[in-house]
Amino acid sequence: MKAFLLAAGKGKRLLPFTEELPKPLYKVLGKPLIQWNIEKLRDAGFSQIVINVHHLADKLVDVIGDGSKFDLEISYSFERELLGTGGGVGNALDLIGGDPFVLLSGDLWTNYNFQSLELAPNSLAHMVLVSNLGKDEGDVFLNQGRLNIHGKGEKYTFSGIAVLDPKLFTKIKKKNYQLWESVLLPACEESLITGELYTGDLFNINSLEEAERLDAFLTRE
Repeated sequence: MKAFLLAAGKGKRLLPFTEELPKPLYKVLGKPLIQWNIEKLRDAGFSQIVINVHHLADKLVDVIGDGSKFDLEISYSFERELLGTGGGVGNALDLIGGDPFVLLSGDLWTNYNFQSLELAPNSLAHMVLVSNLGKDEGDVFLNQGRLNIHGKGEKYTFSGIAVLDPKLFTKIKKKNYQLWESVLLPACEESLITGELYTGDLFNINSLEEAERLDAFLTRE
């Protein structure tokens, strides 16, 4: 199974760092955020990773390279214009291939065990969810391992980790679209997505303050 890392965004909330370097190269304990994810995927047995790039793309490619220094293969999907989280995947389907793949947001850090990811029968996606911790209303309900948008109880939030079947993208004609609204939500309504609740460590780095909290967390480890 291949892995696809979303790394094309401009990272405006991480300014002024992102004026000079792309957000995935922000260093935590001296190591670029994206490198943490690459090494975790490698250690989980992944040998091929596709990364979509746009903002200051050449600088990211220069630092990460072709994957040989991580003992795996890395290829890049270049976006002349930002295509959204869904469009970024659709644009990279030739590199991803026809088999299910792991999707990982390039701006998160987690201890999640990527070896456990798989696609269940009669499903086109599997989403890893986290508790909202009171920050928002959440995305979906989790009912006996299936996701739906109608239900009772707590609504959970998409973590940025998933297994996706490329079939989800092949019929979409537009180039610029979001993963949740255009891809996952319609599949949820057809009961085609399984899910799990992850209660371990996960940091979504959307600001310098969150990056500093992650650095402090890893320092304590």
